Amino acid sequence: MKKFLSLLAVFFFAIVLVGCKKPVDDNNDDNNNDDQTSAGTLAEGYTSLANQNANGEIDAEGYYSIAGLKLKTKDSYKTTYTTEPTNEKFNYLINTWTYNSEHYTNMVDGLVENDKYSNIVGALALGYKAETNADGTQSWYFQLREDANWVDNKTGQVYSQVVAQNFVDSIKYVLDPINGSGTATIVTGLVKGALEYYESKALGVEADFATVGVEAVSKFVVKYTLIEETPYFLSSLTYSPFLPVDGAYLESKGTDFGISEDNILVNGAFRITEHQENAKMVYTKNDKYYDAKHVYVNTVEKVFYSGTITDRSTTRQWYENGNIDAFSVNADDQEGWAKYVAGPEGTGTLKAPANELCNSILSVGNATYIGYYNFDRTFFEYNEPDNVKSDAQKAATTKAVGNANFRKGFLYSLNVMEYLKIYDPAEPFNWLMRGYTNRELCAANNMDYADYVDKVYNEKQGTTGVSLTGIINGSDPIYNLEKAGQFFAQAKQELIAGGLTEADFPIQIDVVGAMSLTTQAYENAMYAGISAASNGVVEIVSNIPQSDQQEVEWSSLNANYDFSLWSGWGPDYADPKTFLETCSINGSMVEYFGFDNHDAENMQIQNAVLGEFDALYRKAIAITDPTKTVERFEAMAEAEYNLIYESAIIIPWLSQNGYSASVSNTVPYQAGRATYGLTGDKLKNVVVVDQAVNPITQSVRAAVVADYNANK
Repeated sequence: MKKFLSLLAVFFFAIVLVGCKKPVDDNNDDNNNDDQTSAGTLAEGYTSLANQNANGEIDAEGYYSIAGLKLKTKDSYKTTYTTEPTNEKFNYLINTWTYNSEHYTNMVDGLVENDKYSNIVGALALGYKAETNADGTQSWYFQLREDANWVDNKTGQVYSQVVAQNFVDSIKYVLDPINGSGTATIVTGLVKGALEYYESKALGVEADFATVGVEAVSKFVVKYTLIEETPYFLSSLTYSPFLPVDGAYLESKGTDFGISEDNILVNGAFRITEHQENAKMVYTKNDKYYDAKHVYVNTVEKVFYSGTITDRSTTRQWYENGNIDAFSVNADDQEGWAKYVAGPEGTGTLKAPANELCNSILSVGNATYIGYYNFDRTFFEYNEPDNVKSDAQKAATTKAVGNANFRKGFLYSLNVMEYLKIYDPAEPFNWLMRGYTNRELCAANNMDYADYVDKVYNEKQGTTGVSLTGIINGSDPIYNLEKAGQFFAQAKQELIAGGLTEADFPIQIDVVGAMSLTTQAYENAMYAGISAASNGVVEIVSNIPQSDQQEVEWSSLNANYDFSLWSGWGPDYADPKTFLETCSINGSMVEYFGFDNHDAENMQIQNAVLGEFDALYRKAIAITDPTKTVERFEAMAEAEYNLIYESAIIIPWLSQNGYSASVSNTVPYQAGRATYGLTGDKLKNVVVVDQAVNPITQSVRAAVVADYNANK
């Protein structure tokens, strides 16, 4: 599924393209209601997906009008990327990594996307209609626009027209186990016949794709038949398994499809025209793009920001030298903090920067970073000989992480607030997240789903008014050394009763440490709580990579850890299932927990660890009646509480729910936004100003924000 996210990405949160929620700007004259243009005429009975909140165009003199302002623009945008595309690279039908998808989402459009208020609007689809069938299944029909083309990324020449069959071809590819798609479970959980087809193919049994509920009804109409009514289906279409592919091109490339940027076709806003690994990428505007008027820059240059960079002034210097168009001021950059935040009198704060060019940005995180265990570790590699475990130590660690009370000791003694001081030394709780599902994903009965989780937490813990979202709670409600110590003591008794001896303690827990000495200090402070609470039960050993490549290999490809805080999850669609599925049996993240769905003995471990949570999760997702969304969310919240606080399988700790001090040349609130799917990484609709003529000052931003809010 979407977005297995590297923690490195959080270190560089410089570009803040702030979005928000909900409709509608009825006064916007450029509503892109082009149902009667070369895109085609929307058929009777279909609901239009036209964007009612589309941005205006840049005039002939290069000015963009917004909030009564005329802003001189640039036709280029300079930003960063933090990790080289790896593994599946640009094969969007297999990939689950955000540092891959941030590129191909700018190259390939799907049926729908999100507007700047997070509404779902048409991309390749003009409109849709949905019908409930007599057997309880649900059919969705999408009429495609007729002016979209596939373009060869390398040459920029038209290859073919985008047609309905392209959406059938992509699902067929995703559902073939030989291709190893990490997003197949999204499709098998939604589309009629998809699971049966996938499982048959996995067993080597002949299967007929005609039994799968996706078909090209005509050249420009694609139909999906779902297992049951699915109110969030439109939001699911914003993610990669539902992106189209030209079947003939896919067949011609074979296993080379997506192996580089020049091995896919483009139907989106940009082509990648230059790629120097670990240096830069250059996007060039796709001049064959059907919505080119909303692509405001002709080039995007992305500079590589390595995890080995320790100087916190780097991005500021890049900005001041004209190498990037935005950065967030880091508190460890004393010169930058004094210049942009504190000011000459030292009176400025993060929420009220002294420099007029510096804006305080409140962001709602679209992902949650978690701590997780390797329950069946098979790869052991060390750079320090003193860290190497004996076979007895390896066995003891495996038994320990399999013990729920041991994991609860970790949960309550991991002092993540110490680490979060990297992002906000004064108010680190702004970045704290102790639930898994992010806020502003979905709501029922005027109540955010995250509030349902808070409600269960308070009921189970016997507390009142506690929120698991740090920026709301104002503190960490979880860190409790006394409680942690009790769990560690109980775990030790259980482990000794299960065969360990005093000589097996402390249990060595390997973590992948940061390469940066500055970050290591924060990590050590965070883990100190475990040492204090465990009373000799745990010893944390930090295994330091020697390169970016080794860090990625250890943290993801080889799972060279016992406990990891390296990554997290961003949602694929607007339902809590998108998070909870990842930790269910055979879920999208379980390989990072050390589970192998094809190994019988390993599956026994997986069932033992995940079974209690999985049962609650299955019960919750079985509630599909759209009139019972509250009941569904209540059941989901019960499962989420179990996942974290009873089965203690994961430790949520970070979401970008916080303030940052940003200096930026981009106009806020113009790009498409959502906390799920791929739209949030699209650079379509990004407007870059000429800062020498009209910089984005605090007053300019305030005017744009006021206009945005007035038109919700």
